[in-house]
Amino acid sequence: MTSKIAVIYARFSSAKQTEQSIEGQLRVCHKYALENGYTIIKEYIDRAKTARNDLRPSFQRMLADSYNQKFDAVIVYALDRFARDDGDHGTDKRILQRNGVLLLSATQQIGINADGTENLGGILTEGIYVALAKYYSRELSQKIRRGQIESLEKKNSLGSLPPYGYYVENKKYRINPDQAPIVTEIFNKYATGQTAQQISESLCARKILNARGKPFTTSGVIKMLHNKKYVGIFEFGGKIYNDYLPPIITSSVFDKVQTRLALNKKAPARSKARERYLLSGKLYCGHCKSPMIGESGTGKCGETYLYYKCSTKKRRLTCEKTTLKKQALEDLVVSETIKNIFDPKNAKIIIDQVMALQEERNQNNELNLLKQQLVSVQSFINNILTAIKCGIITESTRDELENLERERRDLNNQIAIKESERGIVLDRSHVEFWFERFANITQYDEDTKLHLITYFVKAVIAYNDKIIIIYNHPGDNTSTIEKDELSALFEQTEFGFVSRPCTKRKRSRYSAPFPFAPSGA
Repeated sequence: MTSKIAVIYARFSSAKQTEQSIEGQLRVCHKYALENGYTIIKEYIDRAKTARNDLRPSFQRMLADSYNQKFDAVIVYALDRFARDDGDHGTDKRILQRNGVLLLSATQQIGINADGTENLGGILTEGIYVALAKYYSRELSQKIRRGQIESLEKKNSLGSLPPYGYYVENKKYRINPDQAPIVTEIFNKYATGQTAQQISESLCARKILNARGKPFTTSGVIKMLHNKKYVGIFEFGGKIYNDYLPPIITSSVFDKVQTRLALNKKAPARSKARERYLLSGKLYCGHCKSPMIGESGTGKCGETYLYYKCSTKKRRLTCEKTTLKKQALEDLVVSETIKNIFDPKNAKIIIDQVMALQEERNQNNELNLLKQQLVSVQSFINNILTAIKCGIITESTRDELENLERERRDLNNQIAIKESERGIVLDRSHVEFWFERFANITQYDEDTKLHLITYFVKAVIAYNDKIIIIYNHPGDNTSTIEKDELSALFEQTEFGFVSRPCTKRKRSRYSAPFPFAPSGA
């Protein structure tokens, strides 16, 4: 059997956390890989990096390497190590999927099994794990920010490395007498005509190091010149704190420097944002069974139009399927999904299924077996203690008691290790909270829409006279929208979206298989 190749991604988010956090994640991931037949070829590790976004060096290297087909799977300790933002999670997971790479969690039941097969119940639990991770991240951020604001009001340092020219004493910023003259020199030289490159080269020639003990660079000098802290101003959370630090530079010199910086600034090239097509990989043409893909075009007045088009029609012009407006179709799918999953009958079925899967996992896992063994050992210890109280004590009784006490200590240690490794365990309140979270949202941003589509929608089949949505849950798991409800999708525009007249079709089984099982459609 061909060995499967995998890599591990591990991360801790705070400098207050230690290498033990990484070691624990790696230990669990290596064990998971061994149990499931994966050979680990590389570990990608980000230390003291947040998962609120995906701009992490090792994470980006891992995504880049996935393009080269170097590995079959990425194993993470838990999904919150991969991302705590549901939009980033969905986008980055799709990058791996497009590159033929699985995302696997060593401690959580998610939508893909270790062998690459789909886990229907795991798709639902994965969505909940990601939503909870985002919620806890935001809640923690709010608590941290409240503490930071209190510190700012007292003009205390927030604990980060002080800017060059300052040091911190008793939580207050003080001017560093050795570095402050260098700061003054940098500002004065730039104000009188020298360039940032000339200044940095002069500092390097004199072997003057920056706040991190490294040589000054041109970009580092420019960053210093923009820093308002040198005139005592600190901006945080949209609020300005004056006299937050003792000033090193006068306002007149600082203003002169800012004027020169503005004149020398080169306008950055405009980068065209890549549009996210939320239904990519889930939208299929009902006429020829081909995927529908995202497209864009420009109208006569320069407006950009975004739409979905049948891939067969795009390549060979042999399919009769009309194009569909991107925004209208995505909004329709999200709206119908919300109606479906918040239907009381369906909501109960989904919650019951998630809890049944969680219970099955809890009953069969190693932690539960260890706890059962501990109960048994404790029972034996209690029996011996009862016998001793009754005056029954022998050499073998003492030996047996010592052996049992040793076994109990070992079991408690193993249980503590397993408890630390298992991550979030969902209970019914978690799942109900997740449903409440979406039920109380009145406007859905793009990340939330992507989250709903990723975890609840199995497929969307588009005909010219109807659209069928198939969901990832049992029970009533399809919605059919007839043509009279689809006017927004087929409305003619300047770009030329013309709906061809079509005959009302009789519902029937599909003549050719889709790349998924459309049961109940």
